[in-house]
Amino acid sequence: MSTASAPTVLELREITKRFPGVLANDHINLDLREGEIHTILGENGAGKSTLMSIIAGLYTPDEGEIRIRGQVVQFSTPREAISQGIGMVFQHFMLVRNHTVAENIILGLPGSAVLDLEKIHQEIQELSDRYDLHVDPERNIHELSVGEQQRVEIVKVLYRGARLLILDEPTAVLTPQESEALYRIMRNLTQQEHSILFISHKMKEVMALSDRVTVLNQGRVMATLQREDTSPEQLAAFMLGHTTNPTTDAEANELPCTEVVEEEADVPTAPEAVTVNPTILELRDVHAVNDLGHPVLKGISLELRENEILGMAGVSGNGQRELTEVLAGLRTYTSGTYLFEQTPLQRLNVEQMINRGVGYIPEDRKKFGVAAGLTIAQNFLLRNFGNSNFFWKRFLINRGALQRYGREKMEAFDVRAPSEKTRVGLLSGGNMQKVILARETSRARRVLLACQPTRGLDIHATQFIRDEIGRARDRGLAVLWISEDLDELLLMADRIAVIFDGHIVGTLSRQEATVEQIGRMMTGMTLETAVPA
Repeated sequence: MSTASAPTVLELREITKRFPGVLANDHINLDLREGEIHTILGENGAGKSTLMSIIAGLYTPDEGEIRIRGQVVQFSTPREAISQGIGMVFQHFMLVRNHTVAENIILGLPGSAVLDLEKIHQEIQELSDRYDLHVDPERNIHELSVGEQQRVEIVKVLYRGARLLILDEPTAVLTPQESEALYRIMRNLTQQEHSILFISHKMKEVMALSDRVTVLNQGRVMATLQREDTSPEQLAAFMLGHTTNPTTDAEANELPCTEVVEEEADVPTAPEAVTVNPTILELRDVHAVNDLGHPVLKGISLELRENEILGMAGVSGNGQRELTEVLAGLRTYTSGTYLFEQTPLQRLNVEQMINRGVGYIPEDRKKFGVAAGLTIAQNFLLRNFGNSNFFWKRFLINRGALQRYGREKMEAFDVRAPSEKTRVGLLSGGNMQKVILARETSRARRVLLACQPTRGLDIHATQFIRDEIGRARDRGLAVLWISEDLDELLLMADRIAVIFDGHIVGTLSRQEATVEQIGRMMTGMTLETAVPA
């Protein structure tokens, strides 16, 4: 049903927000209608997160006004936004893992010291049933899958009375089946007169779900379009700041890759030769425990080969992080065999693996990938203290040489920042990831461990990261590429392994793998049972 005649529930008029040296939002006008899914598109650094934070009460605009159903409102805290029926579901969940679903949902709500848990459980169950969210109020968060945790986040904002939901990259960590379930939930919410602001970089879901799409570039609104009146090519052009629409196939082919037009993208393709490349790294029946001492890797066997990308698919939390930590020397394995170029490794440490040529792009780029308080140039020194070019007499840093190196890498990897002296913590996610990639692939390398390297990035940064990792593979690196984006793995990987509950369920060549088959294996089905009869 069309929402064109539906009442307006949210209006932004001339919203402007400045940070030191940055104009994040530049006189933005936007409206949201009742029962509408309105998608916000834009490159990293385009101002999407700032704008959503203003609507959710996390930031106060410097100029402009917000209207809720025609009434001017001012938010100085998220609680004030919630009181107006606005709830935000963040990409990184805000849940306490050792508490129950019910405890997380009511956390922070005003009320009496004595809680009527039976009544709360009943209210949550009724809300869950009404919207087909299917959450058990008595289960602990750490027992839930990622998709279930996301449903808890949605129930949490609905329990607080939200009629307007902001969903920030909601499918970034979901399997295809969980994503489809979320799509049904979103449609169900809008049918019950809720409104959704939807942030996504996946063009297929944008075109499938949106009623309207607003594109931001450098803090400004480039266009607001009805879904049926636009195309992925047109949206990609607006995202890059183009003010004219692509009108020919030749022009469309010059646009950056999206999930819809990826087949035409200039991505280094996997070698078609059937010869087996030399094995650089091998695990045989490796076991390891997590930070709580519980088994997390339960007999992992795999090979990383020269000139090859091994993609790894799996729902987040099935051992991917611990596996890369073992491979990078950050975590000790308890049993099994770890061979690096046919040499068994026993006492692993980070320095040893760096010296052997292992590069590591961690899943959480902000927490583990960079030192946010250091400059871009200084971040290139991390994991490279053995480089004598960066030091005077072995212990004094040669700042001139380090800064020249930083400038060279900024240019080579298209890192967009005022200078190499800019603090990394001020960069957008895409530029931060480029710094990490430049650092981890610029030295002599044998292996690259890439954990979710394009998660949360815009199509321009995603394409750049894919290109660079593809070139690293072509230079001879053995690459482990962990991703929950199955289209990406099918595009980039030579082989795809599927992990579930600390086990490798099966490994497929790219030619024989399908999204449906991999999706079933991600739920624990074996290779044989995942193949349709």
